[in-house]
Amino acid sequence: MNTRSNANSPETGMARWKDAEATPAVKREKLPSGKVVGAVANSIMILRYLSNAREPAGVTRIAKETKLNASTCFNILKTLTVEDFVSFDPLTKTYAISFGVLDVAWGATALGNDINTIRPLMDKIARDNGVTLTLWQPIGGNRMVLILSALTQSAIRIQMAVGQRLPKLVGAAGRCFAAFSELSEKELERRFEAMRWNRPFSFSEFREQVRETAEQGWALDEGYFATGTVSIAVPILDDSGIAVMAATATIFANQLEPGQVEVIVRDLNQLSRRIKQIVVGT
Repeated sequence: MNTRSNANSPETGMARWKDAEATPAVKREKLPSGKVVGAVANSIMILRYLSNAREPAGVTRIAKETKLNASTCFNILKTLTVEDFVSFDPLTKTYAISFGVLDVAWGATALGNDINTIRPLMDKIARDNGVTLTLWQPIGGNRMVLILSALTQSAIRIQMAVGQRLPKLVGAAGRCFAAFSELSEKELERRFEAMRWNRPFSFSEFREQVRETAEQGWALDEGYFATGTVSIAVPILDDSGIAVMAATATIFANQLEPGQVEVIVRDLNQLSRRIKQIVVGT
């Protein structure tokens, strides 16, 4: 049995972003000159729709939601299926985002093509500690994206989808990005107030937790992000001390054993050092 986590679902009980910054508008003056190719733009529109959809969708629904001609939509979906960017279920006649997009996306991560070199260590840490291990990277100014995960072998576990995006300050990873950043207190408060937390608390409490994270080098989230869970995170820092990534171990609160937090922090620090060798080279 898997307990799945989905940032777009109201049933998850997770902190959610209140303003509409998930897909910020691109300023036209920054766009390169030249003609926008319609077929490419339409393909990207379909991929973005499927990546945010809560369930697979048929051609008619996709065409309606993207405002594309049904025939054009079908032909694009057929091509994307051949290239493994989209999967097709012949029984339900529906389409879903496929793992082929990850092959392209890896190059955009801080780890690049070296990303799979840390997978064995992540798998070991997840297995040894009975946790779901996730690796987060900031994108834009206010978001972070899940770029790699490893699952415990427990029958009951927490699962999050690679590619999932969340507000940058949520969870234990968010404390790390806040503690090891150049954000002013005023900006930190503005971003904090723009969020709804599953377990409400004040900015002064959040600020104190960020201060503790900066002092001890790791962060703890006890149910503020998701009810009934505990998350522990460590940052991966560049040479200037800015968090460029964060590794998070998440476990159900009732499964956490006495003294286990210290063991998890030790293992996460080992992972952090390995990732820093790849990303920063030190």
